[in-house]
Amino acid sequence: MAALIALAAFPQSALFTVDRIEVAGAEGLAPEVVAEIAGLRHGERLFAVDSAGALQRLRADPRIRAADVQVKPPRTVSVRIAERRPVVALAVGAQFAVLGDDLVVVSVGPSGHGVPEVVDRIRPVPWTRAGAPVASRAAQIAIAVLPAIPGSLRADLARIVVSPGPDLTLVLQSGLEIRAGGPSGIAERLAEVPQVLAALHARGQAAAALDLRYAGSIAVTLATGGEAR
Repeated sequence: MAALIALAAFPQSALFTVDRIEVAGAEGLAPEVVAEIAGLRHGERLFAVDSAGALQRLRADPRIRAADVQVKPPRTVSVRIAERRPVVALAVGAQFAVLGDDLVVVSVGPSGHGVPEVVDRIRPVPWTRAGAPVASRAAQIAIAVLPAIPGSLRADLARIVVSPGPDLTLVLQSGLEIRAGGPSGIAERLAEVPQVLAALHARGQAAAALDLRYAGSIAVTLATGGEAR
């Protein structure tokens, strides 16, 4: 009987307390923040850790796309996460819904947090909240075309305006507007833009707008008000 009592009490002993919380996959979130979200604490009994509850809390945080929690005797709890990376900020009234590439809202606030803004001119965007998917065809299109935008343009990209058609206009931080047309073939059309801008710069000229919607040509509106093709 004494042996059975000792065996039953063994998992509750000081030998099985949480001494180490391992966090893998955290990039934007600090490991201690991940542990706090999960509700994990150093010093608690290892076999009292509610791993299912910790997993649920992690998955409920809109900044976290996927998570896994494992208890590893004698003293470790292992947490692995995949963060939801903000890719665009959808304009919703006077606010911005910052979205991951799965259209789930990471946060809502007065700024786009450094990612390209998306203006939906196809239909009004219903109000949304953090953690919820957003119903915006324009945001879906904008996210899909992001990889097609050359790196030099994407680094300067401020806004993507999606109009019915769909028809896309890229607005750079410099103020240049690129009327890019529809998503089909957009990578090929945009690939020519850096060379056009470089050629204009070599001639001491700047463009106010580029129109790529004409097959086989690019219409250039110069910053001085002229137009060329």
